[in-house]
Amino acid sequence: MPPVSEAALRAAVMRLDPASGVEFDREFHAAWEQALQQDSTVPMHTFLRRWAVFVSLHRFPGRSARVRELERLVGAASSLEEARAAANEVGRLLAAAESEIAGR
Repeated sequence: MPPVSEAALRAAVMRLDPASGVEFDREFHAAWEQALQQDSTVPMHTFLRRWAVFVSLHRFPGRSARVRELERLVGAASSLEEARAAANEVGRLLAAAESEIAGR
């Protein structure tokens, strides 16, 4: 897991999913503007945390594929129970990603 910094996360995102690099840059600039307007570091911390979770989830191909499959299952679920089961597993993967980031 790379350090939770703009440069390290940008490099990781570009390596893991270059198409997401555009979104990373757009969100970075929006967070920067918001931080300046609010005179607060909270928007930048939120931005960094969001992308650290993305990197944590997608840095292992199997986990990345599972996240994408679960997202598809939630969208295609034919019952509330199916959607909840897939969403619960997404929640567990997100919790594991948060733990990984916190343990750095």
